[in-house]
Amino acid sequence: MTNPPPPAISIGRASPLGGRPRAAYDGRVMTRRARACPARPVRVPAALLAAALLGCGGGPDGSTGRADRPDVVLISIDSLRADHLGCYGYARDTSPTLDALAADGVRFENAVSTTSWTLPSHAAMFTGLYDSTHGLVDNGLRLADAHETLAERLAAAGYHTAGFFGGPYLHPTFGLAQGFEVYESCMTTVDAALPEADVRAESRARDGRSHVDVTGPRTLEAVRGWAADLDERPVFLFVHLWDVHYDFLPPPEYVERFDPDYEGDLTGEGFLDNPRIAPGMPRRDYEHLLALYDAEIRFTDDVLKGILDALDAAGRLDGALVVVTADHGEEFLEHGRKGHQKTLFEEVVRVPLIVRGAGVAAPGTVRPEQVRLVDLVPTVLDVAGLGAPDDVQGRSLAPLLRGESLAEEPALLELLADGRAFRALRTNDGKVISYAPTPPRRYYDLRGDPGEQRSLERGDPVLENALEELRRATLDAAELGHRLGRRAVAVEPDAPDAEALDARLRELGYVDDGADDEGAGGDGPR
Repeated sequence: MTNPPPPAISIGRASPLGGRPRAAYDGRVMTRRARACPARPVRVPAALLAAALLGCGGGPDGSTGRADRPDVVLISIDSLRADHLGCYGYARDTSPTLDALAADGVRFENAVSTTSWTLPSHAAMFTGLYDSTHGLVDNGLRLADAHETLAERLAAAGYHTAGFFGGPYLHPTFGLAQGFEVYESCMTTVDAALPEADVRAESRARDGRSHVDVTGPRTLEAVRGWAADLDERPVFLFVHLWDVHYDFLPPPEYVERFDPDYEGDLTGEGFLDNPRIAPGMPRRDYEHLLALYDAEIRFTDDVLKGILDALDAAGRLDGALVVVTADHGEEFLEHGRKGHQKTLFEEVVRVPLIVRGAGVAAPGTVRPEQVRLVDLVPTVLDVAGLGAPDDVQGRSLAPLLRGESLAEEPALLELLADGRAFRALRTNDGKVISYAPTPPRRYYDLRGDPGEQRSLERGDPVLENALEELRRATLDAAELGHRLGRRAVAVEPDAPDAEALDARLRELGYVDDGADDEGAGGDGPR
């Protein structure tokens, strides 16, 4: 079947399931002076303030203007699995924009997060530190002010820094707004013009349907407005695209593209609590569930195209360093579970990573080396000509972008929220997982068993050696965090509407009352 042309992206569309329409964007874009009020002031480094007063950007070496530094664009697509993208070998046409970026850039075949949920993975993305080191590992915490984020480092070098986000864990109350001159919420269930206290109260009162947020169109309009009013400084733009996250409620025309023949009644609404979405579900319903996820990816890919087009129209795309990745993936019953923030299996920790533009010597290259989200900070700074810092745990991937080689390094994976203490150490050869403080402990040969269905038996020397390496990596990360003295701090219990924010996170399924054990075996659909 020939796919129809992509439909126009509408602002404020009705739910494909019928019922009340989703929240519409009213067209207002917050400026640098009228952005969403954070839970605490967004820190702006003195160097950036001085540059703003002078009307131009100035780095520590006295340079000014865009010619000295490339623009930097970092896109994080929530819950996006690499294996559902065309450039990673997926058969469906989910990602023409991402595929084009990969064809014109470098695609990393084996990129991994630090965890399987949004908050700590973005902290790692912004600090270059593992979760045990930056400390932002659980609900109710905030990134310590002492951390120097990517936005802060670039702002100090004369960059105008702007962030647009669509999900609750990017809210300033968690500390991730550090260093951004503009930091705007694009969540569509609330009016962007409301004060923060009212925003949180409004968010809590959305009659339990918080998963129906559609933030991509609003994000696109916000970025367009921002891009049309830039000065001569180089820019660092961070965009968090939310709509791939469950619930899976894409516009009907996108569903038609991916599953036109489905005659059942399964929807993607209430994904976490729907008892029909469970091990042993009918095969045809399972196929439709994946089609809904794919449709959300394609919808978001079209939003991404609009964002890139807006940057191009503003003269900010040519020569820019563009990085697209995800915070984590998504489970669809491969190990008996659904969603994320439950395990450290491949389906939730492997993420796409595509780099285009500045620093890329051979467009269309595919790199097989394992790379990590903690590598983003040193890579961006290195390509921007600022040098890779020595106070991060990641390393610059600039040599790989130039076609050179780097020895592979292991990746530490951790899930420390809601009473869990899951840790893993991954290489391209295998992954060891510890569900401390008690067994089970698992080792999977990722080359021979990429689906992680057959663990080595306890006592196997490969498993025991891998466990020792994991213990050392965990200890090193924790000790570095202690030496840095930058532990995450508790969000003040009397902060405005902290209770409302917690309720919002519970609605989204992020806050559990207790810890799950390891994922069950792959009892998939019938």
